[in-house]
Amino acid sequence: MTSTATCKIPTETVINPFAMGGSMPSQHADNAEQFDLLRAPRGAQLLKYARKLRGYTQAESAASYGIEERTLRRWENNEFNPRWNDVISLLEDVYFMDIMQAIAGVRSMQAQGRMV
Repeated sequence: MTSTATCKIPTETVINPFAMGGSMPSQHADNAEQFDLLRAPRGAQLLKYARKLRGYTQAESAASYGIEERTLRRWENNEFNPRWNDVISLLEDVYFMDIMQAIAGVRSMQAQGRMV
């Protein structure tokens, strides 16, 4: 005979995502930048970082990927969110960069206080 055990978690339990070795970010504006480093960069930031790093213009990048320059400009200016498969494809096929390299680069620039 087998028994099944159930684990009931109280509904008022709050899971703290910073409990694993980090600290809870402060509500002060001074720590806002530090908290941003914990978040994944947006597709717009990744695309703009990779394009500038490789020295391409928006027109060159868009033509290489087969989209209109206006579309890429809107993605980079965060007017429209690109699909992740478009972000990854642009990074890999046009800029010859791995997604993890782009994320590390954006985070490094953010830590230095430089805008992407």
